Amino acid sequence: MAFPKADVCIIGVGGTGGIAAHVLAEAGLDVVGLEAGSFLTKENFPMNELSSRAGRNSMGDIKANREIPTWRPNADTDTVRAGSIHPMMNAVGGTTIHWCAQSWRLHPDDFKVRSNTIARYGEGALPEGTNIQDWPVTYEELEPYYDKVEYATGVSGKAGNLKGQIIEGGNPFEGPREREYPLPPLPDFCLGGLFENAAINKGYHPFPGGASILSQSYDGRPGCTYCGWCCSFGCHIDAKSSTHVSTIPKAIATGNFDLRPLSRVVNLNINSAGDVSSVTYIDSDGITQEQEADVFILASYTYENVRLLLLSQSQLFPNGLANNNGMVGKYYFGHGHWGVNGIFPRKLNLFCGPQGQGINVDDFNADNFDHSGLGFIRGTYICARNQLLPIAGSGILPPGTPTWGSQYKEFLRNNFNHIGGLSSAGSAEVLPYEANFLDLDPEAKDDLGLPVIRITFDIYENERLMYAFMQDKAEELMQEMGATNIWKPAPGAARASTHAQGGTRMGSDPHTSVVDKYGRCHEVPNLFIFGGSVHVTSSGFNPTENIQALAWMGSEEIIRQLQ
Repeated sequence: MAFPKADVCIIGVGGTGGIAAHVLAEAGLDVVGLEAGSFLTKENFPMNELSSRAGRNSMGDIKANREIPTWRPNADTDTVRAGSIHPMMNAVGGTTIHWCAQSWRLHPDDFKVRSNTIARYGEGALPEGTNIQDWPVTYEELEPYYDKVEYATGVSGKAGNLKGQIIEGGNPFEGPREREYPLPPLPDFCLGGLFENAAINKGYHPFPGGASILSQSYDGRPGCTYCGWCCSFGCHIDAKSSTHVSTIPKAIATGNFDLRPLSRVVNLNINSAGDVSSVTYIDSDGITQEQEADVFILASYTYENVRLLLLSQSQLFPNGLANNNGMVGKYYFGHGHWGVNGIFPRKLNLFCGPQGQGINVDDFNADNFDHSGLGFIRGTYICARNQLLPIAGSGILPPGTPTWGSQYKEFLRNNFNHIGGLSSAGSAEVLPYEANFLDLDPEAKDDLGLPVIRITFDIYENERLMYAFMQDKAEELMQEMGATNIWKPAPGAARASTHAQGGTRMGSDPHTSVVDKYGRCHEVPNLFIFGGSVHVTSSGFNPTENIQALAWMGSEEIIRQLQ
């Protein structure tokens, strides 16, 4: 079947593709969206920890679970499978369906890590083996797009800096914003209240984090019911602001967006001028199809963005599309994790509410504090989160606790509702290192016989020192909160991550980066890349809102380019 040529073809209609579809279709462009997964609705998300949790990822069986990356800590070691399941899913809306919905703007400082670090501590503070660069875009340029994302999707929160004026109750370290969040913050909860009081006693600045969860009805969707089946689950009432219920329906309503679920892209095809002329994909009937367009957006996910580029080899690009400079796959980083747990004398009832219902302190994130003499740079925030369901919580045990049998059951019976903790919510910053990268595995293949991504990734001394520092600060706060029997699980970083970033990083120099600040490929001007793969540094925050803001800004550049 021959399809008409589109203005824009989007590969991957998830957290970023769903933003691009909305912006481009509203502008009147003819847009085709190719998504490997199906279109799911709230009826597909029962509150069942056994069947619905993303940790089992039945929603990845279409594609993601068949192409699980391999992993090795460094290039001198053998690879292993990165996990038993793939952390990403296949569906319209992508992983915003089951994400934890924390919505963060990066700090102004996060875009200038190299120059600001050198200015404050000297060039010797840059850790050995890193390749830290400033972003080609600034917070000030992105601020209007953060605002557009927050209002288009529905984000709840409390401003801490309105037009340069610090607002009590918000985050005093955030960059200035032009207006308040569209919705008030999610309400207080027990552990969050204990943490807030302890942080104030320590002289810190607690605040409710931004969350893509509706605190009240908004844009035709109901407010959250605080059921507890949120992070790692789809929302059964559409109160979580996934793009499949926020921006994608608006794109479809324009009549300009042709959404094709169950369409698995396998190659980007090049013409003699070196532009992308079409993409080859397998449709829902297993038939190989081709779609032409003037502009293409690669918005699948960090691993798949890199993999499709490396798979799309041609005479003009023998090492993969947009990779004649050898930068595709370089400077990959996920996020790290650390935590501190303890037992509290009172019941916490953490099963009553979502993880996005967090209370946070930002005092030790980015360069918000003096790092002199600490041996590391950068940081992350400290968070008290809600949502602890029985199966997930049954494995949070202090050292020495039996993991089966009558004593195990007795411990859970007496302590399950008293266990709480503080953490970075899986967003501990990792620097870009020369030794960390993505490439095609020379042996492991997916169900189509195509190579899977190989992740070469580890954390180094800077991160280890930072995570230990954060755990010590969190332990002090836990003691102030009244916790006993405090323990520190081993920190580290995931082999395959839902916060995967880098691999097609942006920059002004076409010799050392893959895309410009709009996501446009230096070597292939009609190909844009949206997603965490374009990030230059990781920040100590969840990357989702930042990649959505970049996608919005890049989409407006496409409109200017075509019109």
